[in-house]
Order: sequence, then C-alpha cells, then structure tokens
Amino acid sequence: MTEGRSPVRLGLADGPDQAVEWAPWIGPFIVLGARLRRFTTKLDGRQLVVAVSVPQRDYAAALIASGWMLSSPAPELADPIEVFRASTRATYLRGVTSNRINTGVFAWLQGDAKDGRVLVADKLLPVARYEAVSELDGPVESSHSTLPTPGFLAQHVGASASWAQRMAAPPSDLVLIGTKKWLLDDLAACIGNASDTTDAPCPLSNYVLPVVNGAATWSTPVVSAPALADAPHLVEQLQAAILDGYGAIKHLNGIPAPIVVCVIDRSVADESAAETIMEARSSNSRPISMKDELHWLPPVGVEALAFTVAP
Repeated sequence: MTEGRSPVRLGLADGPDQAVEWAPWIGPFIVLGARLRRFTTKLDGRQLVVAVSVPQRDYAAALIASGWMLSSPAPELADPIEVFRASTRATYLRGVTSNRINTGVFAWLQGDAKDGRVLVADKLLPVARYEAVSELDGPVESSHSTLPTPGFLAQHVGASASWAQRMAAPPSDLVLIGTKKWLLDDLAACIGNASDTTDAPCPLSNYVLPVVNGAATWSTPVVSAPALADAPHLVEQLQAAILDGYGAIKHLNGIPAPIVVCVIDRSVADESAAETIMEARSSNSRPISMKDELHWLPPVGVEALAFTVAP
C-alpha cells in the first residue's frame, strides 16, 4: 500500500486474536477505493464503471469499500454542548464518548459543558464525556455499543485523528450488493500491519460500518442481489455501488450511482458477468486509463478496466 506516508505491508486475519497474513493485493484494493472517491469530481455527469477481475472474490469488495470510507472527508460537527442545547424531546442523536456510542432520543440537559449532565438514548452521562454528537434524520430505537477501534490502517491514513466525528456522522454514500452473508463475513475479517507483531488488527467493518440490527453507528447498506430487483430504492442517491459477482453485476444498467465497481470472480466458470460489462462498455462509453487517469495499477493476478457512460 502506498496511500499515505509510506509503503506498508497490510495483512488480514479471521479474528482479532490471530496474526494477520500479508498479501500483495490487500493494499492496492484499499488504494483503489480512495482513488475512486477522488475521481468523483471528474465525472462531469457521467457514470464511471470499473471492472476488476480477481482469481477469487474474497475480501475484494470489502477492501475497496474500506478505502472509499477512509478517504471521506472528516465531518465538521458543532460542539456537543451546542447540539444538546438545540435538541428537543423529538431529536434523535448519536453521541460518541472515548469508548462508547449512544444512539437514541434526546431527553434533557442540565447544566453546562463543564459540569452538566445529559440524558440521551436512556443513558445519563456528564456532557464532558461526549467527544462528538450528530443529529439523525429520523427516529431510531435506542442502541449502545463500544466505540470501534480505528486500528493501524485508520492511523496510517490519518482518519483516526477525527475518529469520534467519523463514528458520530459517517458518510452514507456507498452500498455493497452481492451475496449478503459472504460480504458480511468479509467485513468481519481483521486488517492490520503485517510488519508489526504487536499490532492489534481490527475488523474491516469498523471502517465500512454495515447497516445491521442493533448497531449504534452505521453507514453502508449490504444488499442481497436478489432483493435489489424488488427494491431499487435501496441504491438510489448513493455515490458508489460495489457489485460483487454476477448476481449483482446483472443489475449494472439499473444502478444510478456515479461510481460502480464490478468484482468478477474468475473462479466461477461463467462468462455472464464479463459479457454484461462489455455490453455496457459498447454503449456510448469512453475508456478511462487505470494508470493515467485513475492513477491505479492492479496487483499481480488482477485485471481491470474502466470506462464512463452517459447517464
């Protein structure tokens, strides 16, 4: 990986207590996600389609999604006390302390920022405990969780400096579509610095923040490909969609997101995914150079192409 201050050797593990195993494709997929976010300013109203053909689909979508999320700008939030003062009993908040996230309705505030106390999501805490607070768009059930750790990767790319703000108000601009169980399993994999045996890896879900029941903070819907046909609104108004496998890629023409990534699994003996992409490419498309315009080179064993199409 070269995104950041210096090249590093990123590794993956099945759990946080296991040593991560380095692989040469981990860093490049993270970087691709970041490169795609940067490219959104150059689309000029067109849709960018990027197809990556991999020996096996495992982790590719989750890693690209992690790069996309970590490259988002840090949200600019008002001071917590100001958010509490502006809240009513109909205001729903997500508040982040040094180690917890409390999400739910605001009840009351007593005192000021120095010695005040506030009741949010049925949790009474000193105002000073909150490092970041954001207002939610609508009602939610009260939920509480420990604060996800930023891990080595977020520290390396600088996202950890605004971690509380990112957990309070993560971007809602990405969707993952494919076999939902596989994608959630991939997001449960842990990433860390393979060159440091003392590094504690953290799950990729800490960055992608999948929308799951009971989560106190969430960002990215993970949609089953068959469900998309009956609920196209699930992918509307999003900036990016990652289609994992043919079951998702066959919906390519119906995806309105400005950025679409198609992950083609070559271990599956089926040319349907590639054929769908080539059909889209043949329709009023303009090729995009992976090297000169996206500034990304695929790792060994991975093939990639990119093009834009008119909406």
